Amino acid sequence: MNTEMKKEVALVLSSGGPRGFAYIGAIEELERRGYRITSIAGTSIGSLIGGIHAAGRLNELKAWLYDLDSWKVFTLMDLSIGKNHLLKGDKLIHAIKQIVPEIDIEDLRIPFKAVATDLYTGEEVVFDSGSLFQAIRASISIPSLFRPVRYGYRTLIDGGIANTLPLNRVHRNGNDILVAFNVNDVDVDEVRKNIIDEANQAQEKAQQQKELDARTKAVMDSIRHNPSMTFLDKMKLAGQQGRKVIEHAINDNGADESHEMGENYYGILTRTFSLMNHVNSKLAAELYRPDILVNMPFDAYGDISDYAKADEIAEAGRTLMKTALDRYEDEHSTF
Repeated sequence: MNTEMKKEVALVLSSGGPRGFAYIGAIEELERRGYRITSIAGTSIGSLIGGIHAAGRLNELKAWLYDLDSWKVFTLMDLSIGKNHLLKGDKLIHAIKQIVPEIDIEDLRIPFKAVATDLYTGEEVVFDSGSLFQAIRASISIPSLFRPVRYGYRTLIDGGIANTLPLNRVHRNGNDILVAFNVNDVDVDEVRKNIIDEANQAQEKAQQQKELDARTKAVMDSIRHNPSMTFLDKMKLAGQQGRKVIEHAINDNGADESHEMGENYYGILTRTFSLMNHVNSKLAAELYRPDILVNMPFDAYGDISDYAKADEIAEAGRTLMKTALDRYEDEHSTF
């Protein structure tokens, strides 16, 4: 039986690095369709985008993000090689403060909560009052990358460690729907397809190498046993064949290097962290069952260079939210 469709939204935004720029397009799509966001809870990048929107300055943040290029992203990285971090994180917050003046969470136009993690106890720390920027800075403190934040007797790091998708923290008013955007999904079918494709490519390369070895041996044997050729001619032809083998090996090594890029030290480290977020988000969604759950695979974006692709990622988020809302509205339409 169809029920009346609610238009008030309690919005939950996950952690997920540059993929979180998808929330800009998603929020705009919600509001374009007449939904009113009445509360927000976010972790890491979700706290950044969600907090700025709660302050009413998403358009200003959007303009700034869309203007970022790779060089500007680099200039925001205040390198400070310490025993527990690579970046201070102060430049980013300072830049955002030029867009959004200092404000306390309790003074925001939309009720807002940000999640961080106690480094030593693993406890979840929820910010629902006090400085918005302190809350965001604590929530985005990616371990080993950003300097942890001192907060009273606590040392805080990225909220994704304790609560990647804080469905249980967002304020509910009894007349809203729970909408969650998770950018830590895994497209299992796509991953399996890639693995099969990679295995087939490896098998094809092995066959090509086997055929090349056989051809090389045949050519070298014909050169070696040709009585009409001088020694110098034989050496010249052998050298030409050797160059072909070397060029083939170089091309293969280049392809293998790019093919295995995700299996180097950095790739394994970041993928492990993303998989942890994926599992935590999946469990949260099963426990708290949002009315609308939007998922973006974590393989979609995630490199440092992707921080300069805010407009592209935001459009991807808009498309995903549009599809989810279409489905929701079809299911709850009244006749």
